[in-house]
Amino acid sequence: MSKPIQGYSFSFTQPYPSFFTQEMKDLINERKVEDELDSLDRADRIVQNMLTYPDAEAIMNKIKEAK
Repeated sequence: MSKPIQGYSFSFTQPYPSFFTQEMKDLINERKVEDELDSLDRADRIVQNMLTYPDAEAIMNKIKEAK
């Protein structure tokens, strides 16, 4: 005779009404803002370091050719 396979059951009860405290939420939101500002700064540096602006040059060339 074979033995029946035992089953397992798990449950989780969150002991607090909110896992994150307000201080933790503020810190997360502050971090998101800092990350977004850093991203914008990186984009600004990339644009500032460009030697040419191909899209703008193409538009200007079309305008010059139309005259």
